[in-house]
Amino acid sequence: MVHRRSRVRWSSAVLVFLAVLAFAADRKPARSVRPIRNAFYADQELQVEPVVEPGARNFNYGPWTFGSLVHDDKASDRRFNLYIIVPGAQHQSPPPADEFNHSVIINSDDPPGDHPTEWDVFWVVVLDPSLNREIKDERELLLLGQSFFLPGDLYDVEDAPGRDLLRQLGMTSLSDLSHFRRNDGALPRIVLLSAGAAVRLNVAPPPAE
Repeated sequence: MVHRRSRVRWSSAVLVFLAVLAFAADRKPARSVRPIRNAFYADQELQVEPVVEPGARNFNYGPWTFGSLVHDDKASDRRFNLYIIVPGAQHQSPPPADEFNHSVIINSDDPPGDHPTEWDVFWVVVLDPSLNREIKDERELLLLGQSFFLPGDLYDVEDAPGRDLLRQLGMTSLSDLSHFRRNDGALPRIVLLSAGAAVRLNVAPPPAE
């Protein structure tokens, strides 16, 4: 299990602020909400079970639900991490809900115990057009978040593979990416943002042999 403390320590307060706004904006009612059933962990795909509690608010992304919200939504070292990656091929919907297509990485494969497992939620936006592979491991994700590329003169937010999530976060122009640029103009290959939320979700126990 990847250690719980391997969270993103380099995220700034500005990024968290943007992510909280995005979380409020993206919890739109969906015509048909369905739970996610799969997530990547250490390059493997596991089955997961969102915990939906009666009367509780749920964390939804378009037509997908991740489980009931944890009342204490401040990021905590006592919780695991769940990353929603855009673009991603793991969870797909037909148009017009295809703008919410994504993949999920978790950093633990612990089966459920006496209580539902709690996860801090992070958005992951791919900015580098050359990054066209599926990310399936937290360590690779964190390394990509600390590596940079130099965009060409004609680079625009529409060239980012994660443009759908950028738009949902309210970032529609290059000036909106200025928070992430280095002095030499380079951008991170991916951007990680706190969603300002935590959810209850369990890893399904392995099948009996």
